[in-house]
Amino acid sequence: MDFFLATDSTCDLTTDMLNEMDIRCINLSFFVNDKEYRDQSTLGAKDFYDQMRNGAKTSTSMANESSATDFLTELLSQGKDVLFLAFASVLSGTYNCFVNAANALNEKFDNKVYVVDSKCASGGEGLFVTLVNEKRQEGVSAEQAYNYAESLREHILHYFVVDDLKYLARGGRLSRGSAILGKILNIKPLLHVDEEGRLIAIKKTMGRRKSLKCLVDKIEERYNGESKTVYITHGDCYDDAKFVADEIKDKLGLTPLILSLGYVIGSHSGPGTVALFFTGDTRKED
Repeated sequence: MDFFLATDSTCDLTTDMLNEMDIRCINLSFFVNDKEYRDQSTLGAKDFYDQMRNGAKTSTSMANESSATDFLTELLSQGKDVLFLAFASVLSGTYNCFVNAANALNEKFDNKVYVVDSKCASGGEGLFVTLVNEKRQEGVSAEQAYNYAESLREHILHYFVVDDLKYLARGGRLSRGSAILGKILNIKPLLHVDEEGRLIAIKKTMGRRKSLKCLVDKIEERYNGESKTVYITHGDCYDDAKFVADEIKDKLGLTPLILSLGYVIGSHSGPGTVALFFTGDTRKED
């Protein structure tokens, strides 16, 4: 490979997947009751989500410019360009930190850093990284891969449902009143990530099973066949994720890969989150 491909831990790809694709990854921090963790492998998924269920306070922290500089310098010092695919900038300052670090380093090194705002999260970012890596394997340059990534992100579709709206409300992504009303009425909204990377509610459903079926309806409606890779992430609710995966396999003949929802995203969406990621013609909703 003529350049390093790198990303951050919100892509929710497993360590084995990252190693197999030779993708470098920087971990973003998360906190449980004010205790900082820099590596989610030190805390089991069930433990993390059970603590949330039991009222633990969770929060996250973006990469800072110093850590971004150290991470990129180590790669540049090996004499290759770097393409960094960052967590959606509207959800985190990580992208801006890497842009600032890259601008400074590009004045010092002959090889260059390219930074892309993926406008993706969780398995959507993971799918984005996976497809850019497939392009890298074709032998393109870092600049060519950068241009491909810029054109690709509009085609990475994200749909997700949550089991309890209080976590989105706690993070300011939903009003507290809406969360309380939703709980009373058993409303389970279908959400997506728009063209800018913002979380948007697009449909209200009544009950958990109907909300999961909405995910299947969306891939039936919007999948464009560009890539057979489909990811599902879940917040400690494997059976629900498996239900969605089985429905997709029965209806479309695709076999989604089920991954654990990482703790950075899970801190804000909560246990019971099921998210679906696939390629489509556009993120725009009618």
